[in-house]
Amino acid sequence: MKKKNSNPVKGILFIVLWTFSLCIFAQNITVRGIVTDAANEPLIGVTVRIEGTSTGTITDKDGIFTFSNIPSNAVLEVSYVGMVSQTIPVNGRTTIKVVLQEASEVLEEIIVVGYGVQKKESVVGSIVQTTSDDIKRTGNVTDLKQALTGQLPGVATLTSSGEPGGVGGGNNATEIYIRGKNTWNGGQPLILVDGVERSMENIDVNEVETISVLKDASATAVFGVKGANGVILITTKRGRTGKPEMSFTYNATALTISKLPDKLDAYDARRLKNEIIEREVVLNSGSWEDYTPYEILKRYQKPQSAEYAEIYANVDWVDALFKDVGMSHRAAFNVTGGTDFVNYFGSVAYLHEGDMFEDYDNGKGYSPNYNFDRFNFRTNLGFNLTKTTELSVDLSGYYSTKNTNYSYKQEASGGTNNPMVWAAAYSMPPDVFLPQYSDGRWGASFLLPEEQLVNPVALLYNTGIMTYKTTSMNADFGLKQDLGFITKGLSVDASFFYDTSVMTRRQLHDSNHVRPNDGNLAAKVIDPEKYEGPDQDPSEYTTYVPMIGSNKFDWVVRPWSVGGEEMLNNNITRRTMYQFRVNYARKFDLHNIGLMGFFKREEYARGSMFKNYREDWVFRTTYDYDTRYLFEANGAYNGSEKFGPGYRFGFFPSLAVGWYVTNEKFWTIDFINRMKLRYSIGVVGDDQGGARWAYSNQYSYGGQSRLNANATELSPYVWYRQTTIGNPDIHWEKALKQNWGLEMGFFRDLLSLNFDYFNEHRTDILISGRRDVPSYFGATPPSTNMGEVKANGYELELKFNHRLNNVYLWSNFSFTHTKNEVIYRDDPELHPSYRKQQGYPIGQQRSLIRTDFYDNWDEIFASTPTETNDLQKLPGYYNLIDFDGDGVITSNGDTAPIGYSNVPQNTYNFTIGAEYRNFSLMLQFYGVNNVSLYLPLSNFGRYQNVLFGHVRDYWSKDNPDATSFLPRWKTQAQNIGDYYLHDGSYLRLKTAELAYSLDKQLLSRVGLSGLRLFVNGHNLFFWSKLPDDRESYSQGGSAGEGTYPTPRRFNLGFELTF
Repeated sequence: MKKKNSNPVKGILFIVLWTFSLCIFAQNITVRGIVTDAANEPLIGVTVRIEGTSTGTITDKDGIFTFSNIPSNAVLEVSYVGMVSQTIPVNGRTTIKVVLQEASEVLEEIIVVGYGVQKKESVVGSIVQTTSDDIKRTGNVTDLKQALTGQLPGVATLTSSGEPGGVGGGNNATEIYIRGKNTWNGGQPLILVDGVERSMENIDVNEVETISVLKDASATAVFGVKGANGVILITTKRGRTGKPEMSFTYNATALTISKLPDKLDAYDARRLKNEIIEREVVLNSGSWEDYTPYEILKRYQKPQSAEYAEIYANVDWVDALFKDVGMSHRAAFNVTGGTDFVNYFGSVAYLHEGDMFEDYDNGKGYSPNYNFDRFNFRTNLGFNLTKTTELSVDLSGYYSTKNTNYSYKQEASGGTNNPMVWAAAYSMPPDVFLPQYSDGRWGASFLLPEEQLVNPVALLYNTGIMTYKTTSMNADFGLKQDLGFITKGLSVDASFFYDTSVMTRRQLHDSNHVRPNDGNLAAKVIDPEKYEGPDQDPSEYTTYVPMIGSNKFDWVVRPWSVGGEEMLNNNITRRTMYQFRVNYARKFDLHNIGLMGFFKREEYARGSMFKNYREDWVFRTTYDYDTRYLFEANGAYNGSEKFGPGYRFGFFPSLAVGWYVTNEKFWTIDFINRMKLRYSIGVVGDDQGGARWAYSNQYSYGGQSRLNANATELSPYVWYRQTTIGNPDIHWEKALKQNWGLEMGFFRDLLSLNFDYFNEHRTDILISGRRDVPSYFGATPPSTNMGEVKANGYELELKFNHRLNNVYLWSNFSFTHTKNEVIYRDDPELHPSYRKQQGYPIGQQRSLIRTDFYDNWDEIFASTPTETNDLQKLPGYYNLIDFDGDGVITSNGDTAPIGYSNVPQNTYNFTIGAEYRNFSLMLQFYGVNNVSLYLPLSNFGRYQNVLFGHVRDYWSKDNPDATSFLPRWKTQAQNIGDYYLHDGSYLRLKTAELAYSLDKQLLSRVGLSGLRLFVNGHNLFFWSKLPDDRESYSQGGSAGEGTYPTPRRFNLGFELTF
């Protein structure tokens, strides 16, 4: 065996060189650097710090920074407001130059599109995107839909109620329209969260990475029969490789009422009632019985004595029911990070949204409320199983509880409306009783129609508590395999999704009403007509209720009880979905090619229903040459079980092209640094309209025939009867969409412009229910695809970004105009054109149309007669237009189109912001116009002393140019036409925020990496002619009944990262 020869010289030499190299890299050096922008202008106040330490500095007026005695292998972190941060390794250099780019110039921004992502510069579809940083500024709104208002051009939101957690058991009160409402079958967009159709209102904002809105056919065609109304893609946050980063966010929000109808107090209401009685006595002498003598009237005038305040009630019911400030709280904790094997993002959040009701003690040991509490969680995990195989496991969900009360009116509405509570703001007279008297008894009256009007405060606090609990769980599993070993750029992925949600209901049982004779509460009725003076025994004008037996001491409060928790069958949902995708993306010299093939199958069911099925086959082809010539083709072959054999599948194609003009060699206009032209065309479908199985005849079992005239003697045979006439030829609506787009940047994106013009031709719109079919047909006509609508509009967006020394200024203005016209809707053929829906927008408002006042009896005698109550006319009311010219005002013949629809044609948004060192300020204004809302205010409704503020300027002989009429008391012919059709235009200070970020160097000394303090608000100011702050009446209550008020939000919070 040979012995190895050692070489000690080589070993010594290795040790010496290794030691020397360590000394070289470990030695400390002095580094001097300069930071400039892309135009080589020095930047002042740039933060430069050494990574992983608290050492840092800022650049001087010449953009210079200096570090002394730092490691030669240090890494510098360079950051500046409005610029893209950079990480610069020193690598032993003593002189370093750093060039920062403005954030707006970064064209590598990734945009989420249907079933994939694309670089922003290569997108040819009409897509807009916002991030969680923008959404977080919206004053801690609890509904993510409301946070979108004004954020993105072409997106309009309409909110009908401010009730915490939604209306009733949680019905969402916000509608979203993308480029207007172009169908009468819903018109709501498809919402996908991480690729799955899910609701967005209960997602916590801290989980969101981006929200993309897809508007044209090129962007939405891949969604086939569900993409016609636009698509909203929500992408949640994911982990990234690096050390764990944790953040904690807390918000405390004060809630106040935005706007409710202005009402007259008891004194003014009775005073004006006296005046109208004097006017109408010639028509109804019995009205004198309701006249209030002046001496009595003065007792209602404020300020009142304590005795008069109880006997001659003058209650501000809004002030009585609602408190000045309600509170909402939100806390969220996130963690993100990762290793080479696993990336992770985790989030937990808790939200408490308190109501705005005043606090009263019902003396029963429970406290009714409309509070909403929600706990969210999310865990997004990504595993790198091999260098080419990735596994994702995402688990998310929420648990919420929502309280309401349980009056019989609310029960009758399915839990979604409680009009006798909202009556406090809309129909409750101020002069009948106090909400609660000093002895603790509730106010009551025998003079109110008890099925419509009762004490709203007593109703709220004495009808128990209804608690809805919702548990929602979502599980997403994905596997991605890189097939680069076959050909570069090829990959496949498969995913499986399972969602389930359950809603339960539990009731604290008390009485479901507060009628004075049999409600479960101690109340009293004070009759001011029996009051004679301060020395009178109160028992002579006071009645205690309820009354049982011969004396008032026999009645006691019945104990309340708690019922069992019950499952709500129709609120149990489950969704199963699996999908498979093949992707190919590769660059050949100047040619970029992308191909995608996709298959998805979905099953969905609610309650005990049979499952819904859907199947999608999708492809996408993208190509760009040198980022100059862009091309995209999409296609979707979709199946929906809503339609019968032969119509269940359809193909929906789209095509888009783009030209990046400024990337051409011939472009020499320096001040225009970016210009791209886009065009897209495609067909998209919509299957939201119509009932399930409308293609088939449907039958029911039930009912018996009479044997003779005796109603109780029935045939023993039970009927089978046809309830629905099917149409085997029904199919999806189709929308042919075109979009022309222009994107421009000026002066290195100091100014930028985006402009889109679009049109849509929607055909085969499903018409259900009422059609132009004779009444003797004997049944409801079958649904049919006969409707047709054309729509067009444009979007303009202007952006400004400018850095002035260490101040960064930015602003954004956007304007969207949309309009539609019904081409066909099966109108009765012989109707005149103005009575048809054809030729007018969807939802066009219609009314009798008023002109000027009748100023005297001569004008009344010369006026066009009305079909009813013509002899009841009085001066001071409106002459109505005889639209059909038949010589008589009739409700059918003379009701004509006026104003607009209830969806705005125009939306505006203006946002302005500034950042200075660690401070930031942002203001957002949002407005709409060309919209009409019908809100009837029921003056003297149900013959009660209720008058609204508009009557202050009422007509009289001395005020002929008044803006209002004086409402009638007990006579008819109050001809007011379209008076209650309101201009729905408004302007809001939608969002405002002031924030301060503490110095990172100081924070690093205590182990923190960031602390941001902020105060912001939502819906802070509202300028409008509308009586209240409702944008629609789709949820909560009818226009006249009212609903829970829309709040203002004033929010204080902090975001801590470590």
